[in-house]
Order: sequence, then structure tokens, then C-alpha cells
Amino acid sequence: MSWPDGSSQRQQARLAQALHDFGDATDQAVRAWAGQLTMRQALDITYVLTDILRLFETTAERLSRYRAKSKPAQHHDAGPDQPNEEIGQARISISSARAALVHPLEEAYRASGGWPEPGGDPARDGTAVFLAHLLYQRLNIAAEPWPELSGTGEYRDYLVETLICATDGLAWDIQNLARDAPEPMQTGLTETVARLDDTFGHLRESLICSAKRNIAPSDAEELDRNLRLAIPLPGRAQALRAKNALSAPHPARTAGADFPRSAADAAPMRSPATARASSPAAAPWYQSRRSGPKENHGHHQ
Repeated sequence: MSWPDGSSQRQQARLAQALHDFGDATDQAVRAWAGQLTMRQALDITYVLTDILRLFETTAERLSRYRAKSKPAQHHDAGPDQPNEEIGQARISISSARAALVHPLEEAYRASGGWPEPGGDPARDGTAVFLAHLLYQRLNIAAEPWPELSGTGEYRDYLVETLICATDGLAWDIQNLARDAPEPMQTGLTETVARLDDTFGHLRESLICSAKRNIAPSDAEELDRNLRLAIPLPGRAQALRAKNALSAPHPARTAGADFPRSAADAAPMRSPATARASSPAAAPWYQSRRSGPKENHGHHQ
């Protein structure tokens, strides 16, 4: 693997590690968020998520302008070579995901009369809010001033893979919050999950384009099919909307005039784990594909 300079190598390696660590840490977040949350705690977590989405958008924007130091010789019948265009579409999807949360979040905080304090405090905010802040801090490397990303195409693909992992974990967490959120936050969260599913699809497509860049069409079809089977699209938002439709006799809770209330006097939200245990008819829950089989920690099927 070749690099334009040592500094760029170190920075890109740190970015890849931060994305990888974030993807793993989201499992911890799901476990924390599956506990009882007050409305205010769920809202404060959502506030941090908007900042995380901004960092993801920044990362995708850099990747969409990735300049490969060396390009393989193209076969005269080579397949498509447009991974950067697909990454650019992923950045637009992340931007749309963040936009879906901004208005309902501003309205909720306007009603509450205050914004969360930065950093989070376990004693003041609870474990889940504090952990959300830690996840954000782990990714804060993406906010540093960066030169143009460059190197080999293979390393660009590795960065895309780590971004897929992080986006996948974040979408599971947002869906977990959306299940018990009152309106209008539930709609905003659910739409965000749908946009992140789009992001997942575009990032996957960029990897497929990269894999087919030097493959003749006669061989590319099988490679294309195998990659799509190996990286199936999540379908999270569709499953959540279908479950909501089946629950029509029990409409989603609507926020009262006093929402969001302070953590001290708010009634705790019904946790996803409690909801599953108390409702035999509830849909089964998916496990994250990122880490293989494991115990359920709030992943919704």
C-alpha cells in the first residue's frame, strides 16, 4: 500500500480506527438504551446523534473526493468505476437523515426551555446519555482539519467499509429510540433510519463498483450477485413502518404540552426489552450483522 506522505497515512489510519471503534461501541449503546429512559434522556441522546450524523456526512464528503494515488489498468471491457459518485450519494442521504431530525428536535427543545450540557454526566443525565456523548467524542477525530484523502483505491474501500459498519450500528440505535418515541420525534427518527438505509445502500454500491472496476462484464455479473448476497440491505425502516401499521389500534404516543419534562419528574419510557417481554405478539428482533451471532440487545427485526 502506498501513501502520499506519512502524515496522511497516520491520519487516515486514525479515522479508520475511530469508525471501527464506533461501530463496535454502538452495541454498548443499544444495551444502555434498552433500559428505561425518560423523555428528556431520549431527547438528549437524539441531540448527540445529530452531531454524529454531521461527522459521518463530513467523512463521506471527503471520501467522495478521494484521489487514488495509483489506478489499475482498465480492461477494455471493464465494468463501472464510479465508487466516488456512490459515496457522494451516501453523503446526501446522511444529510437528509440529519435534516429529518432537526425540526422536531428544535421544537421539542423550544418546549423544554433548554439545551443539553455538552459532555454528559452519568450522575446527572444517566448512563445512556453519557454513553452517547462518549460515542460522539470517539468520532470527533473526523472534525479535525484534514488534507484531501488519498492513497490506494483499496484503502479508500477499507474506509468505506468502516463507515458502513458505523452507519449500520447508528441506524440500529436510532431505530431503538424510535420505537417508543412520541410524535413528532418518532416520525423524524424513523425517517432518519430510512435515510441511513439509503446511505448503507450507496456505500455498498461503491464497494461493488470498486470490485468490478477491472472485471470484464462476462465475469462481473457473478461477482455483483455474490457481493449483494454477502452484504444484504438492512430493510430496517420498512420493518419499523410495517410494525407501526400493525399496531394501528394502539397509536403512537403523542407528546403532551409538557414534553419534554425534566429527567427528575418524567415517567420512564417503556424500554424495548420490556416491551418485547410483555408482548408475545411482538415481532422478533434482528441481531446486528456486524458482529455475528450474539445476544439480543435491542436490535429490532
